[in-house]
Amino acid sequence: MFKGKIFFFILTSLLFFQNSSYGQFWLDVAAGGSLGSGIISNLDIYNDSKIDIAPKISSNAFLKIGANINETESIVLDFGISSRNFQLNQKNLPNISGNQLLTFGYNSIRILPMYRHTKEGSYIEIGPEFGFLQTQYFRDASTPSLNDNIFFKAQMMRAAIGFGGYILGNERVTIVSGLRILYDLGDLRSKQAMDNQYPYHNYENLSNKPFQAFDFQLCLELNVSLGFLVRKSCGKRTLMFHW
Repeated sequence: MFKGKIFFFILTSLLFFQNSSYGQFWLDVAAGGSLGSGIISNLDIYNDSKIDIAPKISSNAFLKIGANINETESIVLDFGISSRNFQLNQKNLPNISGNQLLTFGYNSIRILPMYRHTKEGSYIEIGPEFGFLQTQYFRDASTPSLNDNIFFKAQMMRAAIGFGGYILGNERVTIVSGLRILYDLGDLRSKQAMDNQYPYHNYENLSNKPFQAFDFQLCLELNVSLGFLVRKSCGKRTLMFHW
């Protein structure tokens, strides 16, 4: 079912652009990465005096292929690995002295098909991200016996939107930079984690809240346009700096 959503999005996008485009297809290929951090979307957690959100770095590495329809419209397929990390600083817990850290996170394979609109050297992109869990960890200093890797579910889905620009390069090779914002479309936790009220097991007033987050990522990629293999006019874009 999950993989079927990916196939359906890609197929319908390509059919739409095949019917509506007036130009000739050409491809871009790219490699890059991003760094950022997550913000838990459960607002009640910020009102609890016994817990503080401590930002943790998350990262992504990816390879990308873009199917360009014309100078402004394209479908981008982003394949890569993602590392997401969270940290909570627990304070004033019953029968426990001092602050106790709760850290957890996961590594996943991610597939991100997006529609990208480019104009005058800048772009906006939107699409879903599909994640497939590979490894995870969950460490609670207040309860050392919790050592099972049971927090995250096997598959995740997020909505993504990005903004950026083609900064430096020429018609064939370009450095691209931007900001991407992603949001979990469902609770990240497995059924076992929900049943045990993780990560809210020390906070009764939060025990029934879902665990979802926004991610803010600064992205950098090296893009190679293969438009010159089709015709001279393909792949030309406005750049902030040109070599």
